[in-house]
Amino acid sequence: MFERLRLNVGTWYTGIHFRQKKEPTLRFNDILSRAHRVLVLFPESAIGAESTYMLMKYLSRRFSSGTVSVIVREEFQRVTTGIANIRTLPYEQSEINRWYVPRQELIRRMNANTFDVAIDLNVGLALPSAFLCRESHAPLRISFAKPHADRFYNFQLQTKAAGQGIVAFQQLLKCLDMF
Repeated sequence: MFERLRLNVGTWYTGIHFRQKKEPTLRFNDILSRAHRVLVLFPESAIGAESTYMLMKYLSRRFSSGTVSVIVREEFQRVTTGIANIRTLPYEQSEINRWYVPRQELIRRMNANTFDVAIDLNVGLALPSAFLCRESHAPLRISFAKPHADRFYNFQLQTKAAGQGIVAFQQLLKCLDMF
């Protein structure tokens, strides 16, 4: 009943939290090819197992010279099992506060590493993932175009199939291949 209010309060808070942080100007043409430490924020809702596995395998191959860290809800953790150079950082729902903002312990665990690129795989706005993406301090933060995305990401992909996870992921992979 109060989910919309909680989301609005959380979004308002993130606007205040990040207002002082200035963004440097980036050159996108070679930043992905030089990336060695990648953060992936796994979707918060269940998506097709086959497309998810395909996406994780692609990211593992694409960034094989580095490390891919995946922040994933505990119940979806099995998707990354057995894929080379993927490090999983699982979290529980209790690590997200009532305003959909991650608690400090989860942020500290994430920030124990530095990242060159952060990729949020949520097609719609998932405030915990968006917040973590911005808080990662990755110079390049990629996601799909969605409401309030300008606060969190500096590279947004507008897909033809908004709301359709599998098709959107395929378009994301094609976009990443261009760089």
